Amino acid sequence: MTTWQRVDISDEEFDSIEDNQQPGSEGLSSTPELLHGDFNSNAHHLADVQSQHKQVLVTAGMIPEEHIANVEPSLKLEWMVNELNGRINPDGLTIPLLGVEQGQVELYSRQIDNSIVLKLKITEDDGDTLERELTAPKGVTIDNLRASLVNDRLNLRW
Repeated sequence: MTTWQRVDISDEEFDSIEDNQQPGSEGLSSTPELLHGDFNSNAHHLADVQSQHKQVLVTAGMIPEEHIANVEPSLKLEWMVNELNGRINPDGLTIPLLGVEQGQVELYSRQIDNSIVLKLKITEDDGDTLERELTAPKGVTIDNLRASLVNDRLNLRW
């Protein structure tokens, strides 16, 4: 297991892939994961049921999501980004960090078992910290990982 390596965060904006790509817009080249994700994002009637189910699990101290996240790391990434009101883009992700200055944000990476794990650390003025770890999608390497903090948004691109 390697140690955490700091990822530089620039203050310049990156060009990104169009965000308006629709699942299935490329003919038969859509993947089941993309179609499933599109279905889940458009199934608004299920949000209340999922919220109540999660509330019951949290109250009971039973969180099966941890096992699911270990089996399918992309779900852990999605849950973490959603928790921070972010958005997953085709070439990375964007997380709003309103009121956070660049000096308060640290990003680290390390490789664990053929995958890249990122650690986001935000330190407030009073010393309180928020830390979140996420597993980058397959194919992401430390060399092609770029980060920027522009207009109160943390942009990670790979």
